[in-house]
Amino acid sequence: MKQFDPRTKLALGVMAVCAVLVAHDPVTLILEGAIVFAIFLLVGRGNKLLNSIRLILPMVGLVFAIGLLFFDIKIAFLLSVRLFNLLSVSLIFFRAINPEEMSDALRKIGVPFGFSFNLITGMRYVPLIGKKIRSIIDAQQARGIDLRPRFKNIGNFMALLMPLLVQSFLLSDELALAMESRGFGCKKRSSRREYHLTLKDYSLMVISLAVLGALAWWESG
Repeated sequence: MKQFDPRTKLALGVMAVCAVLVAHDPVTLILEGAIVFAIFLLVGRGNKLLNSIRLILPMVGLVFAIGLLFFDIKIAFLLSVRLFNLLSVSLIFFRAINPEEMSDALRKIGVPFGFSFNLITGMRYVPLIGKKIRSIIDAQQARGIDLRPRFKNIGNFMALLMPLLVQSFLLSDELALAMESRGFGCKKRSSRREYHLTLKDYSLMVISLAVLGALAWWESG
């Protein structure tokens, strides 16, 4: 996917999400899930797929249980499979496009820079905050503070929240200084890379749009 324009990747991601949303037949949803699984295997991310599935399955199971409680087993199955497909597609999309490419794609299609900057900053800082949380937990547990998710440990979570709050303020201060030193408020901006849509990009988007239209027509009966 590196040879494609970021706008192509963005369009493919949006169309993939739409393909999951328009599917209503259980067979179609299962086929979409199989295609997503095959894509993971083709790009050589089998181990990461298994790790990601471990994070997705509890949420999918919760949706299935809620659907089974308020509806019937068919609706519960459809809701859980659709959620699994949506999360899997989103996972593939965010692995295929990095934050810088996402920012360039949004700017190219006319999205205001402030909005795209906030979005990309969130994409960059969420994994960083996750690493800091794990580091704080390891450090506090080394000091004998039990931070495992148990009811009796609720009082100990201040040992996690306070260091995390301090480090978040430090990160925001560093970000503000970096933005100011690089002229964030400047109206004239230039990109480090210039992207151009090629025949391959147009062809892939047209084929994907045709497949999405055929799927929507098929699902409409």
